[in-house]
Amino acid sequence: MRRALPRPVLLAGALLLGCTACATVRVPAGEDAADPACAQVVQGAPEQLEGQSRHATSSQGTLAWGSGDEAIVLRCGVTPPGPTTQMCTTLTDADGTDVDWIIDEDGSSDGIVRFTTYGRTPAIDLTVPREVVGDQASAAALDLTDLVTSIPAERHCLDVDDVQ
Repeated sequence: MRRALPRPVLLAGALLLGCTACATVRVPAGEDAADPACAQVVQGAPEQLEGQSRHATSSQGTLAWGSGDEAIVLRCGVTPPGPTTQMCTTLTDADGTDVDWIIDEDGSSDGIVRFTTYGRTPAIDLTVPREVVGDQASAAALDLTDLVTSIPAERHCLDVDDVQ
């Protein structure tokens, strides 16, 4: 004979399942998210970034630290950008390792800074809410330098002096 679980136990179990579903951050996958290099990026990702804990995401090749509108989100496998007139900046970490990023702050009214790796295939897209990092949006990109450099650079940003 099966014994029924008390109602409070059933309710607690339902809440736990509901909270688990809430922890998943919905992130659209990049076009090449199945690239093996993206699996390496996801596996090597830190558990913490800018004081935010890593949360589960809804798509392959994606990562999120934090939740909701305040999540820092990484998508690996996005289309690599071609030559552009957008701001392309080389960020150098404390160890002297460089990563070139195209930085898009045009949507800054929504408080998000978007970084897209330049010269790496597959490319990585990183969205950083200013609400989480204040004026230090590049700190998140810098903290991921070792992770990003697992994908070799094929091209680099050009400086104005490079094209004269």
